[in-house]
Amino acid sequence: MNVRNKVILILITTTVFIVLFSRFSLKGFFSNYLEKQEEIQVNSIRWNIEAFLKEKMDKYSGVLNDWAHWDDTYEYIGNKYPTFTEENLNDDTFINLEVNFVIIAEKNDLIKSKQYYNLKNKAFEEFPINIDKEIGGILKMCKTKDDTSAVMKLGDEFYFITSSEITDSMKTKESVGRMVFGRLIDEEMVKTLEKIADSKISFSTIEIDDEYLVKEKIKENSDNQLLTLIESQKYRNTMDMKFMLQNDFHGNYPVIIKLNMNRTLFSGGMKQIHKFILSYIEVMLLISGIVFSLLGRYISMPFTKLIDEVKVIELGKGEVKKLKVSGKDEFAFLRSSINNMLSRIEVEQYKVRENREKLYATLTSVGDGVIAVDKNRNVTFINPVAEELTGWCNEEAMGHNLETIFKVIYGNTRETVKIPSQESTEEERATDLDNNKILISKDGYERVIENTLSPIKDKSGSTIGMVLVFRDCSEKNEKRKEIEFLSYHDQLTGLYNRRYFEKELKVLNSKETLPLSIVFADVNGLKTINDAFGHRYGDMLLQQVAEVLKKEFRQGDTICRTGGDEFIILLPKAEKALSQKLINQAKEKLEEKAIMNIIITASFGCDTKMHENEDIWKVVKNAEDLMYQRKIFYSSSRRSEVIKSILNTLYLKTPREDAHSKRVSVICEAMGKAYNLTDDEIKELRLAGELHDIGKIAVDEVILDKPDKLAQEEWEQIRRHPETGYRLLATSSRYYDIAEYVLAHHEKWDGTGYPRGLRGEEIPWKARIISIADSFDAMTCERPYRKSLTEEEAVIEIKNSAGKQFDPEIARVFVEKVLGSTW
Repeated sequence: MNVRNKVILILITTTVFIVLFSRFSLKGFFSNYLEKQEEIQVNSIRWNIEAFLKEKMDKYSGVLNDWAHWDDTYEYIGNKYPTFTEENLNDDTFINLEVNFVIIAEKNDLIKSKQYYNLKNKAFEEFPINIDKEIGGILKMCKTKDDTSAVMKLGDEFYFITSSEITDSMKTKESVGRMVFGRLIDEEMVKTLEKIADSKISFSTIEIDDEYLVKEKIKENSDNQLLTLIESQKYRNTMDMKFMLQNDFHGNYPVIIKLNMNRTLFSGGMKQIHKFILSYIEVMLLISGIVFSLLGRYISMPFTKLIDEVKVIELGKGEVKKLKVSGKDEFAFLRSSINNMLSRIEVEQYKVRENREKLYATLTSVGDGVIAVDKNRNVTFINPVAEELTGWCNEEAMGHNLETIFKVIYGNTRETVKIPSQESTEEERATDLDNNKILISKDGYERVIENTLSPIKDKSGSTIGMVLVFRDCSEKNEKRKEIEFLSYHDQLTGLYNRRYFEKELKVLNSKETLPLSIVFADVNGLKTINDAFGHRYGDMLLQQVAEVLKKEFRQGDTICRTGGDEFIILLPKAEKALSQKLINQAKEKLEEKAIMNIIITASFGCDTKMHENEDIWKVVKNAEDLMYQRKIFYSSSRRSEVIKSILNTLYLKTPREDAHSKRVSVICEAMGKAYNLTDDEIKELRLAGELHDIGKIAVDEVILDKPDKLAQEEWEQIRRHPETGYRLLATSSRYYDIAEYVLAHHEKWDGTGYPRGLRGEEIPWKARIISIADSFDAMTCERPYRKSLTEEEAVIEIKNSAGKQFDPEIARVFVEKVLGSTW
């Protein structure tokens, strides 16, 4: 069997095997893969729906907790606040709380109040009969001391229901009843769920006959998931699923969420696999046919012809070094002919080959692109760097004209660069072309380049071609642009900086730009944001202000950030009225934004140059002075609101701190009364107790809730909270005096406290009171890192620490007059 027949047999066998193997293995592999991806998709949908429902439940439960433990609600049950519903349960309340009904019941389930509000129509309505009939059942299922939340079917509709006991704000008195909030799962909310799940969704309930299935699924739910898959049916293009929603109201059958999902991923994937396999088979058959055809045309016939030619060449030749020849096939004849050719050309080509290899190695290893052309400007050589930069490989470029391979334009005008002719390059050894050029590669990619063009001459001095050497300087050009950008722009906001402002002011200070308005803007509360939440949030504040200014002022206006919290806007061709209108728009948009629940505001000042002979710097000074005048009106009361917002943020982040601060404030008030202080002094002392830990807003909540021993860097964060609290409170005249007490409330009588290590009478008197109140509450309330002490154990600790941690006199008064114990 000759070589040709052997190759054909191998090709046919290999092609059949590859086609059959690919057909079955690819289909099985991708089918299993798509099934797993579909399962991941279903789990993702469940997680997304579960997250949405949990968010809603937590939201309504948190709001209800505030209302149920509000002193006004407690007094309303006790008939001490008869106008409670008229004053508090109005339209704004239902809209803000986003609830449809509120039920207030006394301890004996006697309904004290019930109201139903249509959120869609924004109007109160008669309490629906289907819900009214269910009130007794709802209250019965809510009989628990813990807050409860669930989704229930009331009539033909489904509601988020949340319930909580009604107590006083300190939770020291016995519960007097329950408060229930209800929120309708309306069409809009269902559409939101359908958008989240990308599926059709409906709600239903499980029938009594399915009670056993429900109980088994609840047992299987070891991870306490909110949603449990109880049924899944797959069809060719769709999938029906039922998820059971776990309820906290015992005795009520769980709600079922039904999903109808298109199996787009699986069905589409299988179609693509079938198409791919068919295309693959067709390609393999086509390749085999082409190979068979090429084998006969380009291998068999030329091979036979080559053997005949080699036989003729061997005739009459002397002996030469031969390759080892074995066998009787065509390759034996080929090897014989190669032996003859090698013996003839080896000597003649040795030196040429050696020189060529050295030259090729040099040209291929240099870091610049190199293209050589003949006297007709056709490419004869192109090195790897030139291949990469032009997009033309060596085989493609050979024989093409230089203008086809090397397309260059001027960067500023986009005009084509004309490559010098052979005659012009003969006058000079190397021609350095203009460096403001862009090379356009074969795939359209553009690069900034530098290049030189030199003639190639033979031994007689005649020019036989040219060599072009070029390099990519895009990075160099980008760095130059980046340096230029940074020199005129603020890195944080991307706005222009002061240097550009002063340059542009000189340009705009002309008759053609009049009237020229100059606006100064100073961001309010940047230092407070930095102190409370860190400079990352301060940077976010500046970036939001910059975005608003860019959107609200005109496209041709120049907006600059010239200082930490200061911005300047140049408005050519803008009268004062127009400038003030733009300022008002910007102020409104700023006040719609917030950082950590603190509304963003800024103080603006504006002046306008109307006449050519006016001093522009005087106009700048007037605008700046007006801005600072308005800055003064950012009053202490506004800072007080910021302090309250920060305090609320701390309580939302760590609810335990809310209860702790209130207890400390009550103890401080009791101490003030024990010392017979005036009402104002008692009020100040109580407020200081409530605000003493406001500095913890800057402490990571993970550290505050950590049950284990703190690391050194974590402890350092805790130790900084008095100083943070001091900086926050000192910005407001209302809290200025209190700031000193907050700063010193962790100082110790023996001087071992922090942050300043004050000793004895050096510590402010009210700070010493806060210290003992803070420590007593910490000892008697359970913390993540230890269990609480009894009051008797805490008294022993205070006595042992008197004269060390605590002022001994204050400790004695606290134990005797506040706690009523013996010293």
